[in-house]
Amino acid sequence: MTPARAPVGAESLRRSLLAPEQNTLVRMSPDGRQIAFVRTTSAGQEVWVQAGARARRAAAHPGRTVSDLRWTADAAMVVYLHAERGRESWALGAVRAADGEPVSVPLPGPVTEYWLPALGSAALACACRVPGARSPALFHASLAGLSGAKPAQIAANPGYHRWLVDGGLAPRGGIRLAADGSAEVILGRDLGDARPVLAINAESLAGFSVQRFSRDGSRLFIVTAVGSATGNRRLLALATGGRATTVFEHPRLDLEGYPIAGDGVWFNPVSGEPDICAVMDQRLEHHFLSPVPSAAAARLAATPGHSTVIVDRSADDQVWLLADVHDSRPLGYHRYELTTGRVQQLIVNRPDLVGRSLSRLEDFRFIAGDGRAITGYAMRPPAARGPLPGVVLIHGGPAGRDIWRFHADAQYLASLGYLSLHVNYRGSRGFGTEFRRAGNGEWGGRMQQDLYDAVAHAVAAGLLDPARVAFLGASYGGYAALLAACTRADLVRCAIGISPPCDLISFAAEPPPYWRPLTAALRDQILRTADGRPVERADLERRSPTRVLAASCAPLLVAHGARDPRVPVAGTDTFASRAAKLGAAVRYLRFPDEGHLVQSKRNRDVLYGEISEFLEAHLVRAS
Repeated sequence: MTPARAPVGAESLRRSLLAPEQNTLVRMSPDGRQIAFVRTTSAGQEVWVQAGARARRAAAHPGRTVSDLRWTADAAMVVYLHAERGRESWALGAVRAADGEPVSVPLPGPVTEYWLPALGSAALACACRVPGARSPALFHASLAGLSGAKPAQIAANPGYHRWLVDGGLAPRGGIRLAADGSAEVILGRDLGDARPVLAINAESLAGFSVQRFSRDGSRLFIVTAVGSATGNRRLLALATGGRATTVFEHPRLDLEGYPIAGDGVWFNPVSGEPDICAVMDQRLEHHFLSPVPSAAAARLAATPGHSTVIVDRSADDQVWLLADVHDSRPLGYHRYELTTGRVQQLIVNRPDLVGRSLSRLEDFRFIAGDGRAITGYAMRPPAARGPLPGVVLIHGGPAGRDIWRFHADAQYLASLGYLSLHVNYRGSRGFGTEFRRAGNGEWGGRMQQDLYDAVAHAVAAGLLDPARVAFLGASYGGYAALLAACTRADLVRCAIGISPPCDLISFAAEPPPYWRPLTAALRDQILRTADGRPVERADLERRSPTRVLAASCAPLLVAHGARDPRVPVAGTDTFASRAAKLGAAVRYLRFPDEGHLVQSKRNRDVLYGEISEFLEAHLVRAS
């Protein structure tokens, strides 16, 4: 069959799908009366404030990316980080919500992290990487009072990779890294009292996160798999003296939530204690640690076609900011009053897509060749029947995962008439430590075979035309796509790799500085299997796209941003140059103003225009 031809209006739909999300990072003020959010424009990103239905721009950052948006406790200011697009060297920004007046905070270097006090708004603490220093020092900066006042150093860094700071902005310790990639939590009543209270091996460090201190400062809430009976990520309360108490642990799945709402842990804003946790199977599952109004609990119950997630809660816990997640509609935010049940619709992330007829994301399950159960999703074009040309969309990480959500890239492919497969191959996060560890040493091995097994299952189920299969991915997904084209041209008609590591040997030997806290874990993930056996060099060579390139490879489309700090663009330059010299069919897009991801609308238009033509040439016209 040929792809279903798109109806009238498809071009405008595709333009909307290619555009970046217009409204993101939505946050509610502690009084529950306003929201702040980031709006993306063709010029760059802006900070907006909205009260009721009235929204206005508070700050603009042309050519820059905005991140980590928060309100001060008195709802007077919005604080955030911003950096040149594609870079990851962050500056601190702040703006007064009432009048949009910027607040200048002249810090001595890039900000790695910042903390706001639990009460008041007069100050904040920032971890800054001072030029010449090996680790970020901690500074106290003024938000109220004189704009531009020089920040005062709270403490020099005694060797912490990350600081631990409580709700009163008092430093209480930090996370210290060892040369072998392991870490330890240093914690005390103050810096002078801090001592090691928890050891984290290199493999567990990637799944470790700090949540917050308890209201009285006696406990630190963390998410970790360390010491877990199941080996899964759980919520732990770590006392100053080192005693650890499990607050929540799921028997099968990792603690996890939607990226828009943090790490799957919510704290009661009145008591400061965790009261809701979540895990992600095929849909989001909430678990209540203390009583929640029945009507509110009902709103959080997932259905096959809908999930709701808490984004923010007012200081008195009377108002929740909720996001409705759908597979075929844009993400919608609304204000929910717990006592009255009143719902006020606020904004959607992609207003151009409201009311559009879009495809659904179906559950997709199969048994891999070695008997392991694998899950994921599939999306078909609307009203499509029979085996279709299709694209395997490979998530990155590899310890990322695909979740049930609105997927603009998949919708774009569906508008072109293509099926997409989304596979949570072994090594993906969320399904427990054993499943994630099963990917160790399996870059290009069993993880790759899971993708091939997914194709076989989709073919057997009548979803996919075996003669018209493409692979597409970014980062690790880009690597897997290129490897498939280079080694399985019998199965993959063409492949698209974005920001791909192309040579496992060189990537593992010298990971970029970006990976420095996780360098040992990254090396082990590539070089050692789950039972500790080393991967043979010959296997690494066979699994490296640069080293198995040949003129007989399936056609390749490769893209990379020159500013990428995570996967050096030089490796992709070498791959594309070698492919051309060998006579392989390769098209290389090198974006000078992008980083690890292609983010600007202009560049996404170029990239996806090329993807559309590439798939048309190799999955449609060549069939």
